[in-house]
Amino acid sequence: MTSNAEAALRAADEIKRERLAALEKSGLTFEYLIDKLKGELDAQETKFFQFRGQVIDQESVIDWQTRQKARMDAHKLRGDYPAERKEVDIGVKGLSDEAIDRKLEQLMTKLKESNE
Repeated sequence: MTSNAEAALRAADEIKRERLAALEKSGLTFEYLIDKLKGELDAQETKFFQFRGQVIDQESVIDWQTRQKARMDAHKLRGDYPAERKEVDIGVKGLSDEAIDRKLEQLMTKLKESNE
């Protein structure tokens, strides 16, 4: 891996660490998210029954959609699914080292600006 690519990866890792620290500082810790996820795995919803515009009954039923989404999120957190791969063309093929350095610097600046 080139030093340019390594620098870009280090910059992306630093942004990720800063974002994670900000989330945890605001109370969105991993433990908090797990607790909320566990609640979603047992989600219920209330169905209301009405007649001529008046609610005459209500019933609590399983919220299958929320439970399914929570189950998928839990599997992702556990790492049960393969990592998603994304290919990105940053337009450096055939460029000189200096041009690649300039391109990476521009991309890192845009990445930092988008995270502020």
